[in-house]
Amino acid sequence: MAARFISATDPSLRLQCPCCHAGHLTLSKGSAHCDQAGCTARFPMIAQVPVLINPARSVFRLDDFSPRAATTFKATGTLAERIGRMLPSPSRDVGRTNNYRRLADELRVFDPGQRTVLVVGSGDGSAAYLDVAAVEGATILETDVSLAGNARVVCDASDLPFDDGSFSLVVCQAVLEHVLEPDRCVQEMHRVLRPGGAIYATTPFMQQVHMGEFDFMRFTRSGHRWLFRNFDELGSGVATGPASALVWSVEYFLLSWTDRLWLRRCIKALTRVALGWMTLLDPVLAGRPAALDASGGFYFIGRRSEHQAITAREMIAYYLGADAQK
Repeated sequence: MAARFISATDPSLRLQCPCCHAGHLTLSKGSAHCDQAGCTARFPMIAQVPVLINPARSVFRLDDFSPRAATTFKATGTLAERIGRMLPSPSRDVGRTNNYRRLADELRVFDPGQRTVLVVGSGDGSAAYLDVAAVEGATILETDVSLAGNARVVCDASDLPFDDGSFSLVVCQAVLEHVLEPDRCVQEMHRVLRPGGAIYATTPFMQQVHMGEFDFMRFTRSGHRWLFRNFDELGSGVATGPASALVWSVEYFLLSWTDRLWLRRCIKALTRVALGWMTLLDPVLAGRPAALDASGGFYFIGRRSEHQAITAREMIAYYLGADAQK
């Protein structure tokens, strides 16, 4: 049986208050409230989706989501969106298929009743989760800070509203560049994982500003490893390669000449049609050491550790780029 997508009302979930982190949440038709004595936190339910944001830490406020505001996903118009989806992508995730096979194997280690997957940042709802979605008994909870996609819980990764050890796998793709406190977000994902649970993250290194005011961070492969220092590494490497980084750079070089919306859309379309084919080179380049110095982004697969898995001194030897070969 394929994976089952669940919502906040699923009986297997216990929602933790993102404000006090001590109480649990009771859901009613129009809101959710904390049961902890002295905690007055209340959260809205919008179209049966609870908005569980801690305003003291998040860049968002609860009223940002009512009515169904797009927040991080801007309305582009139906025609523009359709055309955009038909165009070649300016980037190619070269490891995604193999990585999801590895994640499916990690998930199968757990008993069927514990094959729970948390997606932090489900985006516009276009993710397929590949082999993970085919794991027997798996349940998948999609979360985001936007109601524009398939999120069944709106939450900020800096205060995940779930009990410790609730999930066996956390998927976090193209999210950590959009948070103010990536260290705290990774600690939260570590907290909600069961012992032995796995994490999968992809994060850009050389990619221009996207999602406008909600873009904050970038990481080298080494910086990405240090971010996940409390995880044993199962795999890491190039997610989007040097060709993707080049296409993005050319596109944004041309975009820097104008702020007119119609002209920017034309530039994006022409650039992707003319240069999108170059991303086919990324699978060839991904295995080369020099690609680690020039890629658009990196992936990390790790297993929850009970101690710091890599020291500051060991980070020096972790570098495997072109200069390490000299």
